[in-house]
Amino acid sequence: MYKLLLVSDQEEVLNAFDQIQNWELSGFKPPHIRHDYDGMLDSLSKHHADGISIAVTSPEEEEKMLMYLQEYYPKVSIFEAGRTPDEVLRYLNELKILLNRIHADFSNERTYENADMLQVCRHEFFRKLINGKIEKPEDVYRNMRLLRSRMDADRPSMLIELSLPQISDDQLEGRWHYGEERLELALRNSFGGDYNGMHILPTIHPDGRILVLCCPLHGVEQPYSNIDEMTATMTAYIAKCIQHMKEYQGLELHIVDIRILPALTVLCKEQ
Repeated sequence: MYKLLLVSDQEEVLNAFDQIQNWELSGFKPPHIRHDYDGMLDSLSKHHADGISIAVTSPEEEEKMLMYLQEYYPKVSIFEAGRTPDEVLRYLNELKILLNRIHADFSNERTYENADMLQVCRHEFFRKLINGKIEKPEDVYRNMRLLRSRMDADRPSMLIELSLPQISDDQLEGRWHYGEERLELALRNSFGGDYNGMHILPTIHPDGRILVLCCPLHGVEQPYSNIDEMTATMTAYIAKCIQHMKEYQGLELHIVDIRILPALTVLCKEQ
């Protein structure tokens, strides 16, 4: 059974959780309930939590909690609270699906740590977002918390398209033992990670294009005075990564398009 912590001072949320019966049938133990920052710290010092939900009135209190969790519990999923029993069950189901994947047994496959699987799930979500398969902005915010993404969905980002050399599947599999999945892993190893206040995430589009998302990190002060400076810095960084791919993987990639996004949510279907 997964263990939960609810931190809320809102009657509507507390009543919705109180109406849930047979928690075990949903795969969870009844949640520990606290009402403020100090209560959250007290609960976490005494009880394990696989998922944490925060629904407090004060935005400052909420931000304080999120900062603490980012520093000390960066891998614990933060799920949406829900304000009706149906909403609570829907968001709990999202959490359970994620936790089941994170804790799945890969005995006959590559050994995955929980943090590795969380990263895989996070990457899959952003691939869907980049490919226009996420419906609404609220879906972006909810999933980014659930997956503990540190990217800031509300600040300007960049989406850089790279050309992919015309090489056959046989070359991918035979020459350097990469299919498309392994190619994307190689791109993540060369391009991915944090750089100068930005998180870099390369993905392969279903039509074969390589798309690299460059997004500011939440809570990190940006060193750029304007969009042009950000674009120049990140373009130079991508150019260095391209050179690395050429030297170590034998692939000669090129930047073919740079798109400035006012926010990640513009990638949603509804936008």
